[in-house]
Amino acid sequence: MTDEAPNDDWFDNPAPPPRSLDPAMTRPEAAEAPTPKPKGKVTPLRPLDQLGAELDSAPVTAEPPAGGGAPPPPPPTTPPPAAPGGRPSSDRPTGEVWKGCPVKPLGVNGASYYFLDVLHQMQEVGKLEAQTILKLFGNRINSLCWHFPQYDKDGGRKPGRFDQTRAAMDMYAAGAERGLFSPDGAIRGVGAWVDDDGQLIYHTGDTLLVGTDSRSPDTHQGRIYPAYPAIPHPAPADKGADPAPAILEAFSTWAWARREIDPMICLGMVGCQMMGGALAWRPTFWNTGSRSSGKSTFQTLLKNLHGRAGLIQSSDTTKSGITSRIGHSSLPVAVDELEPGEDGQGKEKAIIDLARIASSGGEWMRGSATQKGASGNVYSTFFFSSILIPGAMTAADRSRLIVLSLEALPDGATAPSLRADTWRARGAALKRLLIDRWPTWGRRLDLWREALTLRKLANRDVDNYATVLAMADMAQSAHMPSAEVLAGWADKVVRNVSASIEDVGSDADDVLTHLLSQTFDPFRRGERHTVAAWLKAAAHRPRAGHRLFGQAQDDYSAGLPDSTVLADYAKRANASLASIGLRVFGTPEAPMLFVATAKMQGLLDLFQRSSWAHGAWTQSLKRVKGAAPSAASKYLDGQQTKGTVIPFTAMPGLMAFDGDDAVTAPRPADTSMEDTY
Repeated sequence: MTDEAPNDDWFDNPAPPPRSLDPAMTRPEAAEAPTPKPKGKVTPLRPLDQLGAELDSAPVTAEPPAGGGAPPPPPPTTPPPAAPGGRPSSDRPTGEVWKGCPVKPLGVNGASYYFLDVLHQMQEVGKLEAQTILKLFGNRINSLCWHFPQYDKDGGRKPGRFDQTRAAMDMYAAGAERGLFSPDGAIRGVGAWVDDDGQLIYHTGDTLLVGTDSRSPDTHQGRIYPAYPAIPHPAPADKGADPAPAILEAFSTWAWARREIDPMICLGMVGCQMMGGALAWRPTFWNTGSRSSGKSTFQTLLKNLHGRAGLIQSSDTTKSGITSRIGHSSLPVAVDELEPGEDGQGKEKAIIDLARIASSGGEWMRGSATQKGASGNVYSTFFFSSILIPGAMTAADRSRLIVLSLEALPDGATAPSLRADTWRARGAALKRLLIDRWPTWGRRLDLWREALTLRKLANRDVDNYATVLAMADMAQSAHMPSAEVLAGWADKVVRNVSASIEDVGSDADDVLTHLLSQTFDPFRRGERHTVAAWLKAAAHRPRAGHRLFGQAQDDYSAGLPDSTVLADYAKRANASLASIGLRVFGTPEAPMLFVATAKMQGLLDLFQRSSWAHGAWTQSLKRVKGAAPSAASKYLDGQQTKGTVIPFTAMPGLMAFDGDDAVTAPRPADTSMEDTY
């Protein structure tokens, strides 16, 4: 024996007793629960761990008997308890992250989710990562951490930390509950708007004025009014003097070509600029005049009236530059020095096209970096100024235009004071008057439209001038105009704009002007004559054939009757015209022009790079007064085609003689021109 103490450690963990290999000798025994190790300090389980432990220790439900019998009782339906300080999932309202959450889901579009963030700005989100969620909640991160807490190992909240997974799950779910969403046409930025009930909504960027109420930017009747940097607010109600007389007096200091009406038109124009998005129709305004006529000074006055950020103003811009600055707003646009390009088809044409779309709130389309495309409706009122108005305008462009022509200022003329703060205050006061008087707008506009319609103005001119005069009238008075006021101003407008109305023309006039002024040289002699000259020769106009066929024809026809010479000229001219898809028929007293519908190369060449290219000429020619589709096909240069028949009476210049002395054309022996071809 030794004095060493015996090693009894094996008693602490004895080996299990041997088990028999004979199944008959084996019987079930209750398993002994392991003895837990003693711990010096017990850490309380976290809520989720505690719940897991309770589920693990729950008794296992026996399988139902093979022969049937009652099924086991269903599991309890009581939702699990909320985490300390949290809220049960059932407490989340549909379409919200939590009740009263400052971040509001708008909906889903493909892989993008849209939210109004804590500052009421619209945000497009692809993936709700932690940093993205933090940006959405901004200065309300504490609320985010409270509703989606993270816990430390002792079960306490981690300060300034949130559970990104739980937050993203609820935000995705709330966005999906809002449904599909497209920002196109749903977003309304700063400026004036109307809701579905005709009520004015003025969005200043940081405030939404809905009728007499003022609220934070939000949703209204299915439209989204996100927050933006603020634009000048209207003046407080019932504050300050009436601004209209001072504004009208300042406008009267310029030397307008139509002194009787243009200052009033300018006052109405400013009102249209302020209320642009709320109007059904917005005329386009063009200020033109020579150098030193005050165009730039007028632009400065407009800028001061609207205040900083209240007017999109530029002297060197493009269509894409303007649309990017407009965004979803209805702010007015003022473009200075928009002079014609060298080819008449430069950047100014694209900007003019945008102004035409804006007149009725039409939609523009452009591409985007994501290849998804972007679109929006343009509700801005456009104002241009230049020495020359570009000739690239179509009849549709001109019909929307109100031209404000300036004459040279007399020597010693004094410009009005342009102190910015003074005019900014007057502009804010004018904006307040227009907002307060908006409920009268519909009835007021109807009265002015009726007064101008009675004066037989064209529909588009009624749209333009009724809108401007009604706006100027609303700026000056809260009451409806009297019959005397309506009649007086309607007469002034008709008297002053009749000349400019004649200059507008139409699409039919434009296509005829284009066709008749084109040149071609069928004989390859380097002598290019206009289509009009060839048509006059084909219609038996005296001296027209001499211009085309020269001295050789005169020597050939010497001694022949005039009627024979004219008939020969007409036959040769028509043969040349047929090669480009044209033909003259009828009688010398009533000639008719036939223009082929088929896309013959000659016609394609005449109309290339024009609005009537690729066969579109037929559509516009049918609008000419007296024009009609041909009843039968004709053969032109070996090709059978139908066409449009236009009487020469619709083209009066073709019936005139070359030269100043008009004489009666001799009557050919054969009165029918049809047999000569």
